[in-house]
Amino acid sequence: MKIAEEQFTLQDGRTVTIRSAEERDAEAMLAYVRKTSEETHYLIRYPEEISFTLEQEHQIIGDILRSEDSAWLTVFDGDRAVGNCSISRCSGQLKVRHRCNLAIALEQAYCGLGLGTKLLSKARDTAKELGFEQLELGVYADNERAIAAYKKAGFREYGRLPRAFRLKDGTYIDEINMVLFL
Repeated sequence: MKIAEEQFTLQDGRTVTIRSAEERDAEAMLAYVRKTSEETHYLIRYPEEISFTLEQEHQIIGDILRSEDSAWLTVFDGDRAVGNCSISRCSGQLKVRHRCNLAIALEQAYCGLGLGTKLLSKARDTAKELGFEQLELGVYADNERAIAAYKKAGFREYGRLPRAFRLKDGTYIDEINMVLFL
């Protein structure tokens, strides 16, 4: 699904653009994924696990743009991607077609400026537009800032998966599962 372009002013006065990533943004998207995966342990991949080629990224973006049950709300500061919020159907099976997954990541320099709240609100509206009845996500149990943002947006915890993530140093972190009914 293609998301219409929207300007958003951050709390520090900078203006960013929220829109769908397009194939011309493939390099910017790869740079964004590498940067965010380097900044914290809160994402599923380590930087060295990012092996998408430019051609593969073009294909992924094209698939999302053509999709009827998923969307990317990408944040651009000029030509640079600095955040992304994705919505995707959990499964095509009839019994679970009402559910979708949400994932969000921002460069650390763009956290705490109202952008996460804005993206969660747009994601909720987009999920409703796509006909979903609930948004679901998983979050690292030690990511207090994200958990607070999700709760502020109306998500509630429904479960926890112990030792869901194992970091390179051997540390385990639980995953908190959250849901927002639309």
